[in-house]
Amino acid sequence: MKPLYIFDIDGTVALIEHRRHILDRDDRLKWRDFYAACDKDLPNEPVIRTLEGLRHAGADIWFFSGRSDEVRDKTVAWLAHHTSFMSWELDGPMLTMRAKGDYTADDELKRQWLDAMLIDDRRRLVATFDDRDRVVAMWRDAGVTCFQVASGEF
Repeated sequence: MKPLYIFDIDGTVALIEHRRHILDRDDRLKWRDFYAACDKDLPNEPVIRTLEGLRHAGADIWFFSGRSDEVRDKTVAWLAHHTSFMSWELDGPMLTMRAKGDYTADDELKRQWLDAMLIDDRRRLVATFDDRDRVVAMWRDAGVTCFQVASGEF
């Protein structure tokens, strides 16, 4: 059975400091604008090297992202550019994103996705990589090892 690792994208695989200020706005479009700027993110090289090392060693890599699937095409293009994934590989459970208009808290959303995983996939899940404190706590409370790649108290 191939080991499985799950990576968050924003703040974990991708550096998002250039667009974090958008969330300070007090308007209804701030999240849409925040997600739309994702194609300008810089790669988090140490995390990507870790991801690539695990993949090269034979592990499956999935992405669980709180990004809206409105920017799925941009996300796939970014991952294909900054990792060894080909666009066509990022389908199905390999790239799970929030549905348009879903504002569920990211820790709750990722817990729902974890609970919906096939039992065989849960058994082969070795660890996750994330940056947000409450998401890291959720993974750990669920019994999943989580590597916190950055401080994430937001």
